[in-house]
Amino acid sequence: MFEKATSKKIKIKLTKTRHLICQARINGSKAILLIDTGASNSCIAMSEKDHFKIKEKGDPFEASGAGKDKVKAILGHKCDLKLGRHAVGKHSFILLDMEHINATLAHENAKPIDGILGADFFKKKRAVIDYRNKTLNL
Repeated sequence: MFEKATSKKIKIKLTKTRHLICQARINGSKAILLIDTGASNSCIAMSEKDHFKIKEKGDPFEASGAGKDKVKAILGHKCDLKLGRHAVGKHSFILLDMEHINATLAHENAKPIDGILGADFFKKKRAVIDYRNKTLNL
């Protein structure tokens, strides 16, 4: 008989700006991550690099976002990632300036975020978002 794989259920929250977020730990430090299936890569704010003890890997490059401007970015080494109470293993993040995102959230009286969980993560972990029960299932 086949053994049924156990899935991990991570609690997610809907913010007053109607964004989905989850609590995480990156290399042991607490983080708030925006869940963004439209973002091709997971990102961490460059300003939080030292806080999360993320080491750069490779050369800087230009990245595209939702806006028209390119932003400078650099790949971070794989980090220990924990979502909610569940260890999900190593995951790489792109380090980039997220001030414009947090400025927009502040304008809406919302709390800042430390980073974004993008499509690279959801594809790798075969994640499913359960909107009704507000869980991220891995």
